[in-house]
Amino acid sequence: MPIRWRLTFWYTGILLLILIILGSSVYLLLEYSLMTEMDNNLSNKADEVLKSAKVVGTLPFFLRQIVLPDVQVFAAPDVYLQVVGKDGEIASKTYNLGKYNLPVEQFVNKEYMKGNILFTSVHVENEELRMVVKPLLLDSDVVGFLQVARPLRLVEQALIRLRNIMIIAVLAALLLSLGLGWFMSGKVLGPIRHLTKEAKAIGEKGDLTRRVTYRGPKDELGELAITFNNMLGNLEDFYNRLAESLALQKRFVADASHELRTPLTSIQGNIDFLVQLEPGNEELKKETLMDISSEARRLSRLVKELLTLARVDSGRQLNLTQMELLPILEETARQARYLLKGQRLEVDLEGAQGIVLTADPDYFKQMLLVFYDNALKYTPEGKRVTFRLETTPEEISLIFSDEGPGIPEKDFPHLFERFYRAESSRVGEGTGLGLAIAKWIIDQHGARIDIRSETDKGTTVIVTFPLLSLF
Repeated sequence: MPIRWRLTFWYTGILLLILIILGSSVYLLLEYSLMTEMDNNLSNKADEVLKSAKVVGTLPFFLRQIVLPDVQVFAAPDVYLQVVGKDGEIASKTYNLGKYNLPVEQFVNKEYMKGNILFTSVHVENEELRMVVKPLLLDSDVVGFLQVARPLRLVEQALIRLRNIMIIAVLAALLLSLGLGWFMSGKVLGPIRHLTKEAKAIGEKGDLTRRVTYRGPKDELGELAITFNNMLGNLEDFYNRLAESLALQKRFVADASHELRTPLTSIQGNIDFLVQLEPGNEELKKETLMDISSEARRLSRLVKELLTLARVDSGRQLNLTQMELLPILEETARQARYLLKGQRLEVDLEGAQGIVLTADPDYFKQMLLVFYDNALKYTPEGKRVTFRLETTPEEISLIFSDEGPGIPEKDFPHLFERFYRAESSRVGEGTGLGLAIAKWIIDQHGARIDIRSETDKGTTVIVTFPLLSLF
């Protein structure tokens, strides 16, 4: 069932419940009021009769008696009176009762012999009467009863008229409620239909740049429109990031395939050459094997770096712990010396003693080796590569400097892109992944990097880490 009909039925049902409760209350209150008024009228009429009664005679007691006035004086077309003796015999009644009598037997009992007053409803020849029964007293002794009754048809007619009016009013109110409920629910649901229509159009066209329009007040529907637009914005951002990620993945696969194909092709060519090489040419055989070994190392390094990038793309987080800086710097400096090919490496670790960083030791070491490797790779023989520290109370800077050819200005925006290599580094064993990995490691540590370079004068790389504490 559409929500518009459900709302209409809810409105109508609630109104019907309210009308039933209100109508029943009014009906019962009126019935009680009319019955109370009739009981008071009957009681007053009986009191008038009793006030006109006289006690005749003197002592002794058994010679006295009550003399009642003529009950016909107090009769009326709709008022019936009847006097009953102590033994239940009817002593007198009004002419308007005709051949009928008011019920007697059930009232002549011990309770009413004690002088109690009774209001009750009785039936006389298919007509319902309201009756009061009052005792006749002589020196506090009950000697008989006075019955005064009136028909209930006027009360019943009034209640029937009220009941009919209420039924008609309830039916009219229900019809009006259905109409107003249908109209009001349509007005309330109008903005929702509009939002649904626009959302459906956006979904069909797949245009995440569109937004739903809402010109109403900032109520729940306004909040719904704002929330939906925010969701569309988030979906658009997610879709753009996903598209960018897919594009990067395609580029990554293409670049990786290209980079892997080069050493594999070289290795395969050298192996084919060895197969065809005639025995005895040991020197050429040795050179070929050296080429194969070099390409295999390059291939191994490339695969290792690709594995690291795959972990980066999977959202891997580093295992940051508190570590002493000096032992890591000493170890990487020793490893860097194995990369020397005629260059001079100067390492100044002054100021590293007692410094503690929050870092991942393995990835921190890998980052240092990337910068050592780059500096030594592009520094000619005889030139110098230096490493030193600068500290402040809040942070520490690791500074790598070389005397290489420098980095052209046009290459600076692309330094941290994967598989990108500057023009000055197109030759050699580089894969174009080292700086991308180093940048990720730096970002994961909350550090920053600054690269300064001058053509034919060299490059300086400054990596600054926040300082944890000093021993």
